[in-house]
Amino acid sequence: MSSIILLEGNDKRKAICQVVAGCGSLAGGVRDTARLLRAVSRRERIETTGIGHGVAIAHGKILGLDAVHVGLGVSKEGIDYQAVDGKPVHLLFVIASSPCLQVSYLQILGRLLGIVRNPSYRVVLDNFQNVDFPAFCEKVEKDFIWLT
Repeated sequence: MSSIILLEGNDKRKAICQVVAGCGSLAGGVRDTARLLRAVSRRERIETTGIGHGVAIAHGKILGLDAVHVGLGVSKEGIDYQAVDGKPVHLLFVIASSPCLQVSYLQILGRLLGIVRNPSYRVVLDNFQNVDFPAFCEKVEKDFIWLT
């Protein structure tokens, strides 16, 4: 299983489920994925994690994890995510962490934000709809190789 998967459909909840089930970094690292999904859903009810520019960073904290796990789902169609800028989400990161791993979680979150806010990376994201999924993965693999 890869850490980057292609998402189908535009439903927020289904997209999150696809990332959790389909990304090896999450499915292999989190034993109780149902618990992770509940934690992510609780967090999304507080406020959307759609940060704008086609990116969402969903996250949930559950006890019992010994590492922070991250998966990435890519949607060509775009997900109706209620993002802060009102635009569809094309990159959906899901982070699973333990409350005991707050420093590691914040480091990974900061790294993700640094990548997706980089102007040169914005060009890759903005052109995503014009390339196929394998070509897109090849372009971003160097940026997200640490997810595996």
